[in-house]
Amino acid sequence: MTPGARVAAAIEIIEEIERGLRPADDVVRQWGRSHRFAGSKDRRAISSQVYAVLRRRGYYARAVSAAPRALVLADLVLGEGKAPQEVAALFSGEGHAPLALNDDEHTLISTLSGLHRDGLPSYDVPEFLLPELTKAYGENLDEALAALDTPAPLDLRVNTLRTTRDDAAAALAAVGIEAAPTPHAATGLRVVGNPLIAGTIAYKEGHVEPMDEGSQLAAALVDARPGMQVADLCAGAGGKTLALAATMQNKGQIYATDSDARRLGNLAPRMKRADARNIHPMKWPQDGNFGELHGKCDRVLLDVPCSGSGAWRRHPELKWRIDDAALEQVTKTQDALLRTAAPLVKPGGRLVYITCSVLPVENERRIEAFLEANPDFSLVVSPNDPAPSGATGLRLQPHTHSTDGFFISRLERNTST
Repeated sequence: MTPGARVAAAIEIIEEIERGLRPADDVVRQWGRSHRFAGSKDRRAISSQVYAVLRRRGYYARAVSAAPRALVLADLVLGEGKAPQEVAALFSGEGHAPLALNDDEHTLISTLSGLHRDGLPSYDVPEFLLPELTKAYGENLDEALAALDTPAPLDLRVNTLRTTRDDAAAALAAVGIEAAPTPHAATGLRVVGNPLIAGTIAYKEGHVEPMDEGSQLAAALVDARPGMQVADLCAGAGGKTLALAATMQNKGQIYATDSDARRLGNLAPRMKRADARNIHPMKWPQDGNFGELHGKCDRVLLDVPCSGSGAWRRHPELKWRIDDAALEQVTKTQDALLRTAAPLVKPGGRLVYITCSVLPVENERRIEAFLEANPDFSLVVSPNDPAPSGATGLRLQPHTHSTDGFFISRLERNTST
């Protein structure tokens, strides 16, 4: 592909992402599948430009507009430092290049070229979230948000039902993929670069699964043990569910469900590949009442829907898809799920609340409200935790643990209940 064709592809992909219907990585992958002529270098270059725009969308939109073509123009000048004549050459209108620049766009890139690239912010977030983010990070705000705006590494969870971490690393090395143990998660491997894992035998045979180290640690903190009765009420596609099955050595029962039945539909083939045999997918009851599980569960995992702010380094488009109304609605959903989950926990059992959010309104505030309404639950802490616990739970962060942002709160039901 010519450089101009790559730019045209980036604009096309950003247009699709801006419609807000699918995650950015899904759109990028689908574009690659439907444009087989694009080589690996082309796809990497296009993806890099798309994500550069998404990470600086707010800043670029203030400088130009929110139109995808204008955002890419801004990135070429402000992000890549290209001169006006270089940008004009990319927008030649010839072959598969974007249409030639009009007079207004020529004026725009000349104006942008007069700005200093050194002024590009180290992070870019919606302004309405800054008060909440400041509550979360205080004097560490700049460092924390810059880390959230930095591309994430590729982490894998080693499936101990199938193999060991050393053997999985050796299998990947045999096909030229370099991976080293993650700093904190006992089952994690961090891959060098961004190779295609899905095509490896290690993946096809269920030995490894892509999973951020923070997500692996969150699953480990559930402390699900062999023989336990576990309910995973927001199982989604089953990433943490499969991690629990491995921890439990296929002994005991995991009842996996999700209010979105479409997401749960991906679990069955993943179970087969992973050799996970103690997972029982179940439909979400129409009345939301899990009566048959009331008071019977040793562990209830609640990996709730959230803003996804902890995953901005992987999904920067999520920054621009949330507003006050959406945030208020998601916190109501989180409270409702906590009310649904609490009765399932048996005395001495634990409710584990997890978000991939860094916002206190989705984390500490939700647990404070829950504990006030449920005095028969108390916070669980351990000196072996990978991060210090506050009054309501612990945080994993890109700037402290090189993970996505996670909040984990373990709440134990008093045995006197």
